Amino acid sequence: MSHSGLRLVRLEKDSSEDQENLTVGEHRRFEEVLETNIIRPSTLEIVFVQPNTGPSSKKNNWVFHTHKAVQIKALIDQMSAEADQISGGGGMGGEFVRAVADYRTKDPTLLSFRRDDIIKLAMRNQSYLDKGWLYGNIGERWGIFPCEYVVALSRQEAYQVKSKLPQSSTGQAPKTFTVPDTKKMTNGSGDISYASRERHPGTNSSSSSQRSDSSERGIAATRANDGRLSMVEFAMFNFRQSIEKYGVVNPIRRDSNASSMQGSIKQIEKLKDATGKEWTWKEQAEMVKFSRSPIQHSLLKFDNADLDKVAVEAFLSLMRFMTDYPMSKNQNEVESVYMVLMVCHKYPMLRDEVYCQIIKQTTNNKSAKPESCQRGWRFFSIVAAYFDCTEVLRPYIFKYLETAAYDKRRPYHGTALVCLQNLRKTFKYGGRKNVPSVDEIAAITAGRSSKRQIYLLPGGMEKIINTKSSTVVEDVILELCNQLRIDSMSEADEYSVYAMRDKEDMYGVPLQYEDYVLDITTELLKSSDNFLLLFRRSVWYSPLRLSDPSSNAAYIEMIFHQVVPDYLDGLLLVLPAGGLVDEEVREVGKIAALLHRSTDKQQPPDVKEVKYLLPKPALSVRDPRPPQWLQIVQDYFQATIKLTPIEAKAKFLEKLEKWTLFGSSFFFVSKVVTPVAETSSGHSYPSSSGSSAESSARRQPETSLMNYILAINKKGVFFLDVDSRETVIHHSFSDIISTRRVPVNGALYLDMKCGNLLSQRITRMQTPQAHEIARLIGHYIHIENSVLASKAARSNLAVELQQSEAATEED
Repeated sequence: MSHSGLRLVRLEKDSSEDQENLTVGEHRRFEEVLETNIIRPSTLEIVFVQPNTGPSSKKNNWVFHTHKAVQIKALIDQMSAEADQISGGGGMGGEFVRAVADYRTKDPTLLSFRRDDIIKLAMRNQSYLDKGWLYGNIGERWGIFPCEYVVALSRQEAYQVKSKLPQSSTGQAPKTFTVPDTKKMTNGSGDISYASRERHPGTNSSSSSQRSDSSERGIAATRANDGRLSMVEFAMFNFRQSIEKYGVVNPIRRDSNASSMQGSIKQIEKLKDATGKEWTWKEQAEMVKFSRSPIQHSLLKFDNADLDKVAVEAFLSLMRFMTDYPMSKNQNEVESVYMVLMVCHKYPMLRDEVYCQIIKQTTNNKSAKPESCQRGWRFFSIVAAYFDCTEVLRPYIFKYLETAAYDKRRPYHGTALVCLQNLRKTFKYGGRKNVPSVDEIAAITAGRSSKRQIYLLPGGMEKIINTKSSTVVEDVILELCNQLRIDSMSEADEYSVYAMRDKEDMYGVPLQYEDYVLDITTELLKSSDNFLLLFRRSVWYSPLRLSDPSSNAAYIEMIFHQVVPDYLDGLLLVLPAGGLVDEEVREVGKIAALLHRSTDKQQPPDVKEVKYLLPKPALSVRDPRPPQWLQIVQDYFQATIKLTPIEAKAKFLEKLEKWTLFGSSFFFVSKVVTPVAETSSGHSYPSSSGSSAESSARRQPETSLMNYILAINKKGVFFLDVDSRETVIHHSFSDIISTRRVPVNGALYLDMKCGNLLSQRITRMQTPQAHEIARLIGHYIHIENSVLASKAARSNLAVELQQSEAATEED
């Protein structure tokens, strides 16, 4: 497997030359892959698009027997998705979507559709839209539409749909299409594609979401008040009372091909109950309105009596939190929240029930307790930050929240907007993992929706970010990058947040983009009150931005203070046995002078000061000696007097950026075993799964035990000599096949497998930072792949434009 497709490769022996060669027997592109199936344990089937569909067509699927079937399937699925992205989404997996609910609008720029309609996406125009909106067509009708109303078809379904379409209907977007300004129509921070819950680097920061909150009206507000997808409509077909009293059957579940919900509503308006009483709209509306009394049964109908009992208990906890029902003895509001969250966690099928209960108690709330409705909405915001709902309820709950959030006349529109943002975040990131702390629940109850969290930057700078219950690490990174004037999403991807339990923690733990910040801080508070959240650059792929130091002062300060310690420790200075050449001596002297000027010093450094301006290894060389260094630095210092401190720091970084080891992350590797295992055409590679690999690796002779400095930068992985910093071993990222963390006898090792299909070698290193090393290598490989994908996409777009221009000229 590679990004160019799948190949069946055979190892054949050439009798004439007495050597073995690889022969490609068959090659398939990922665009041809319809689906992958695990037929039986250790048996994988790959289904391809068949060139002919007639009676004489012959299937040409691949079936493999391998204990790696699950891993191969996952990798093929991932590469197929990447192939869709590289081609601009033109692969069959991303070309069509199915509507999960009706969407009606009179706006000519929007696309109306009914549930189960198939919409073809115009892939070339999607990149111009804000997150949460798509552009496509049904027949000759084109327009944009919100993505929460659709789900993506599988590649198999898309292929079937495409094969049935006439050639003329495969659809090209109108050449005169103008994309509306969706930033004025919806919230940029929350709208996401629910058909794919993967991380989107383009998610806006929290600051940009605050700016967009004031303008998210327009179409969203119009859609919120169009009278469709109301909770009354949902209750008619899903609530226990309607089903048991009138025998209503949900048309969505009864007939997936039902053309419209409206036709079903007209039919049930004629229904009568067992006593002959006619069906009324008022009765249906009462099902979703506030209740002063506890419910006797679940709102939704469940066949399991135990679920019904748990649902009733959850409703009581909700009423207690809203102060509409007295607390039990020794019970508090945190326990009420905890009970409901545990119900949703333990019984996923009850999540829709809990959401319906909250909607019921916040609709037409007539409680005698004045704080009841407000606390209900706050309870809504907590649950929405934790759990999603089913696809059946999804369009209705979004419609309910949009109606409440986008209408400023409503009393709790601000909290409703928080609920809407939390739920969107939950669909994207999976929801909170830990129960909120007592302080968090108390703060939300008191109306404080955010917490001021301090983030430490290199050099001791502190940044404060307002952290909400739904704030994830990605939001923090984007917000801090925004403050540092980093507006490139690819560059922002190179920064990370690390959690350190205290100031003595040397390494820290890198946080994942999808981690919820309050989950992290709650866990850290259990072990230490002195934890730190450190923001710094972890990957150095993009060039530094040093052209305008005055406007990028905060950015330059942070980068400067992150680089200086490695420079003064001598990690960036390559010092061969022959010492420094004259040009290198002059360069180090200039950098030392800039360092001195960066502290706003007006006088040249003295003998004591110059020792702290030079890399440590430079002080140990025979020539020049310390007095000579002092003279060199003082001579160059005069040329820096006119520079401001921030300009001196920018010049310092500009010079260092040209050094070979600049932008490296350094790790002291205490022991390297090379090789642990080797493979070639005549040898078998030991299994990488579990203890068999470890026992096999332990049986290998330790052929080379040495100490190295491991440097990782955009050029690859370097094993450096501890004393001279000269490169001993270098692996480019294209050579690295995989990394694996292996604990052996209480020590942590990292296995790095390099090579190709014919020959592979494992380098095993012992280091307590094996997790961070593996993460960094994976991060660089991810960025390299993204760059390649971007280049391929631009190349494909250029080809499309050329073809389009050629077709226009022919016309």
